[in-house]
Amino acid sequence: MVLIFLAYNYIAMHFLGKNLRYLRKQSSKTQSEIASLIKKGQTTVGNWENGISEPNLEELLIISNYFDIPLDTLLKVDLSEVNVFQRQGNPNATVYDQSEGETSQVREDKLSYVIQEIKSLREEMGRINARLPESK
Repeated sequence: MVLIFLAYNYIAMHFLGKNLRYLRKQSSKTQSEIASLIKKGQTTVGNWENGISEPNLEELLIISNYFDIPLDTLLKVDLSEVNVFQRQGNPNATVYDQSEGETSQVREDKLSYVIQEIKSLREEMGRINARLPESK
């Protein structure tokens, strides 16, 4: 039972260090800058990136909020691969751009994406409902 728990934790945290390093470099931040945000030392952030240790839940939430990325995505998805798909023209890929400025534009883009997805879902529901037999 303990072995299964440990294996699950390893799998769930598999991409954390790689993603932390990737997001930090994409946003041109140093380990020291991220460490000061979390009130930890630079060595601690380096240890997280190298898989030597892991942040606690509070620290994970700070990282997640700082980079504006869902916690489960931070842990379970290789973000460098997500961006490869996006560069190849995948319209469903999410880009986590942490550049300064234009945040309202990013929010508007996200909102328009959500609205478009809702419209698509409504259309699909209409097509499905049209195929269902009428009940009497």
